[in-house]
Amino acid sequence: MPTDTPNNTCDNTYAEPQWQLGSLPPSVSLYVLAALVGLITGGCAFLLKSIIKWLSILVVNHFSIVGVNWALLIVPLAGIVLTVALQRYGFRRNIEHGLDKIDAMVKQKIYDIPATYTYGPIMASTLTLGFGGSAGAEGPIASTGAALASQLGRWVGLPPRLMMIIIGCGAGAGIAGIFKAPIGGMMFTLEVMGMSMTTVSMIALTIACVIGGMTSYGLTGFTLDVPLTHPQYFDPHMSGWIIVLGVLCGVYSIFYYRMAGWTGTLLEKLRSPWVRALVSGGILSVLVFMFPSLYGEGYSTMANLIDGDLYTMTEFSFWHKQGMPAVETVMIVCGAVAAVKGVACAATNSGGGVAGDFAPTLFAGCMAGFFFGGLLNHLFGLQLPLGNCALIAMAGTMAGIIQAPLMSMFIVVEMTGYYGMMFPVVICSVVSYATVWCLSIRNKR
Repeated sequence: MPTDTPNNTCDNTYAEPQWQLGSLPPSVSLYVLAALVGLITGGCAFLLKSIIKWLSILVVNHFSIVGVNWALLIVPLAGIVLTVALQRYGFRRNIEHGLDKIDAMVKQKIYDIPATYTYGPIMASTLTLGFGGSAGAEGPIASTGAALASQLGRWVGLPPRLMMIIIGCGAGAGIAGIFKAPIGGMMFTLEVMGMSMTTVSMIALTIACVIGGMTSYGLTGFTLDVPLTHPQYFDPHMSGWIIVLGVLCGVYSIFYYRMAGWTGTLLEKLRSPWVRALVSGGILSVLVFMFPSLYGEGYSTMANLIDGDLYTMTEFSFWHKQGMPAVETVMIVCGAVAAVKGVACAATNSGGGVAGDFAPTLFAGCMAGFFFGGLLNHLFGLQLPLGNCALIAMAGTMAGIIQAPLMSMFIVVEMTGYYGMMFPVVICSVVSYATVWCLSIRNKR
């Protein structure tokens, strides 16, 4: 394999590549590989979505929608234990927090990502999320995309400086495919992974993310992950209150981050992986039993709540009663779910489960936005549309927790298809991000 520097390292500066695929010019060769990575990763995103959905339906199909489901005290725990067993005895490798490990490898200029990451995250996250893990599928599919890109790059003999680019393209294509958000996938690679911006790398990243996102979008029947049946319109007179909502999202982001961190630290103190799995699975099961809306990724719950379907927050639980639940009841449930979502996510990801951290922040933001909107209405006699508040706060909370405002803005509008909500989404995201930054700086002092 041709190399430019010793020990498979690079100097983080871009020079016109000398490598090329067949008779194609060097830059065009990289674009062809980026397109192939996007196509394969988008197909994998569709596969992952499909098998998680199939397994979830198989597991919960017999549950009662109007009563208590005691099986929820066992099912999420079983998912965590099965995932740990698969990693220990199947893969013989711990792929928990796989995307963080891959990101660390790239920063150390190690581009030989193990082949296990091409299929392991898909299999493991299917068990974790299909059995009720309260997290997302974006981390596993980004790991798969990065590993596929690494394997393909090594196979064709990419030099190190191009391996870094193609791995970033694979991770971005995974995010684009799982959220059906091409621009969101690009922003992830730039904001979260810190990929350097050059003309060639940006074009390659764009190609990979667009093809990855559109492949997944097409294979799923051109449907959105958060399909809304009732149109969402923004009233410019709400602008001042959107700033207030952004501040509240920022404060909540710090709370979420600390609760998740505290839970993860507690679980890390448990030496035995089986004890850790039982404890984390037990915590997760109790929370899902109390609030079944925490089961899985929660996309349908978010869509229903934004559309005004209040039943979605009380179904499958002892909260459910005959007749439409009162807005106040749903507010309380949403507030409680927002309060424990960080714990549920950390219990899923830090106790042996394999899942992602981004989708949970969207779900938490939706719950918090509905709660905050209702609280402002109650305290100040306002009539803020709670569906709008829930949708806008999705971006605000993700921006605050992940500290990636551009990615958050685009993922939310691309997932819902409501580009007309971009203005309030931008305002809320920026204010939330700034709030977290200001409070974090003050705490450090």
